[in-house]
Amino acid sequence: MNRDTVVYCLCTFLLGLVIGTFLIGPHVTPKPGVPVTEVQAQPQPQPQQANPMGAVREQIATLKGQIARDPHNPDALIQLGNMYMDAAKFADAIGYYERGLAIRDDSNVRVDLGICYKQSGQLDKALASFHRAAEAAPGQWQPIYNEAIVLGEMKRFDEAKVLAAKLKTMRPDDADVKRLDDALAKAR
Repeated sequence: MNRDTVVYCLCTFLLGLVIGTFLIGPHVTPKPGVPVTEVQAQPQPQPQQANPMGAVREQIATLKGQIARDPHNPDALIQLGNMYMDAAKFADAIGYYERGLAIRDDSNVRVDLGICYKQSGQLDKALASFHRAAEAAPGQWQPIYNEAIVLGEMKRFDEAKVLAAKLKTMRPDDADVKRLDDALAKAR
């Protein structure tokens, strides 16, 4: 062993002692005046679930079971649609959203359906879904915002600018609306 190796080992050992003494030691040793039996009786933290995807799969299976028992359960259909949307499985989400909306119309779900259509390249259906959601809830800005984005992607800039102007009156201080308006102003 050369001198550098010995010095390195000694420094590493001393650093380990310092870290153990000041950082780990206070958490391991009992506090003064507290009997050891009380320290041992404290509840131990539960270990984290080893596989978080297992819980997701279980929830999906539970929802599918609910739907099998009651195919007209809009809450289960929409919740399953939300889970598939979050997982970017837009085709699956679309199917569950459409089934849920056939039972109970909801403008928020219709916006999510429109996003799934957009993400799966079905811009005409996305546009129709956003338009229908905006008609059902005229005070909501999200369907109008999304409709303007889709119109921009379809290169229908004049229609998108009309919606952007409407959004500016609804949400004059919104940074997202300003960015959309700026992007449409530059488009042609």
